[in-house]
Amino acid sequence: MKTFVLSTLISVAALGNSFASTPNDPSNDKNTVTTLKETAAFHQQNMVVLYNQYDLAEARIKASRGNHAELERDHKFFVGVYEQDIADGIRVEQSKKAIEEINARYAKLHAERDAYEAKAIAKLQKHLQVALKKEEKAYAKAKDALAETVTAAR
Repeated sequence: MKTFVLSTLISVAALGNSFASTPNDPSNDKNTVTTLKETAAFHQQNMVVLYNQYDLAEARIKASRGNHAELERDHKFFVGVYEQDIADGIRVEQSKKAIEEINARYAKLHAERDAYEAKAIAKLQKHLQVALKKEEKAYAKAKDALAETVTAAR
């Protein structure tokens, strides 16, 4: 995020410097157009980076400790222990009851994990939406400035 803020400040400074030079100089128009094109490309790239960061963060949430794969692995282990007891003929009724309790417990854990992931991803989506909106506005402003400069140069 710090890199994003720093690069935004640099591009804004470059854009400001390009507008500060002499207005009637033909090389100034060329520099302005180049700067505006670079600024527009910069904002487009920032949008791509934001989507990539979102995808990574979503994958991190889904793979964090206590994820569905871990829950399923633990569930299979515990059920397997009791199934082995049933196969060996040891405490058959108690083992069946224990398996039912384990199934209910892990169904509840999976539901809790689903709720946690949904809440975290919703929060992440909100942050992405805000960041994209800011980038979209900055991109539109740079694009409009580029269109005005190109039109004025003709």
